[in-house]
Amino acid sequence: MIYDGINSQDMKYRVGPLIYMPGLRSDIAEKISGFHADGAMSAAICLEDTIKDSMVEEAEHNTALQLQRLGEMIKNGSADPERLPLIFIRVRTPEQIERMISLPGADVKYLCGFILSKIDDETICGYSSIIEKISEQCEKHFYYMPIIENPSLLELKTRYDRLSRLKEKLDDIGEHILNVRVGGNDFCKALSLCSSITQTIYDFFPVANLLSDISVTFSSDYVVSAPVWNYFGSPSETLWKQGMRREMVSDNAMGFFGKTVIHPVQINEVIENMKVSREDFDDARLILGTGDNDMQVIKGTAGNRMYEHKVHSGWARKILSAAEIYGIKECCEECVQ
Repeated sequence: MIYDGINSQDMKYRVGPLIYMPGLRSDIAEKISGFHADGAMSAAICLEDTIKDSMVEEAEHNTALQLQRLGEMIKNGSADPERLPLIFIRVRTPEQIERMISLPGADVKYLCGFILSKIDDETICGYSSIIEKISEQCEKHFYYMPIIENPSLLELKTRYDRLSRLKEKLDDIGEHILNVRVGGNDFCKALSLCSSITQTIYDFFPVANLLSDISVTFSSDYVVSAPVWNYFGSPSETLWKQGMRREMVSDNAMGFFGKTVIHPVQINEVIENMKVSREDFDDARLILGTGDNDMQVIKGTAGNRMYEHKVHSGWARKILSAAEIYGIKECCEECVQ
């Protein structure tokens, strides 16, 4: 499998662009096996917002069938397990995790884990007990990615306390958490907001302020992924790409890493913007290479930045991890503006 032998500290940076597909699609196995051609790092089969409430059971059984088909494709050589993306199922409820693992025919061998929807300090409790139960009873280790998207967190009067409680409860199951994800569309929906192609989610200050609070709460201990960009088009079009690039600059400034995507044409754009600059890469190596030196103040390789080893070593490790996975861009930072 693509993540065999990769430790969780490294793999948390490998989720990268996460592409969604509805659990009712009849071609999920084929799509997943061919995503490597689009550069996909991870894929999610969605059983939540993309599925009507009346069709959830049908979507569950179809997802199990598609996982079984994927396993058969790997056995007969028509799919390469080494080229599969990290595969997740986005669930509605804690109980749905148990159902998906136990559904007849579901081949969970190639399933990386589950995405937990509409998470806040209350909804996480039901998931925590299920996660611990599955960890004790199932031989396979699953990873989990909670999505902080519950509009209840928009309430200013209780926001800080609720985020703090959520962090404490996530820490209790922290060994199972691969990424923390952020769902900006649910927050915008609650405020009746919708961005245009020339705006980013950070132009909506009520939402941006909440995203900042989420980053402050979780980014020191978890990789937190940025919200989805809602626009796409042909590979030759530029307007949606320019908007996505602007938003990803702000994603980075917010401390987010990785991004949810809704169309394959967005994948390479995300990966390109996750590459690190040559200057950042060289400076990161310099910082980590001077840890044993008496002098803990370091001038950057271009001679225009100053670093302190104790202050910037965490950033440097993140930069080197990103460079190993996504590569180095040789152009200046203005190229992605």
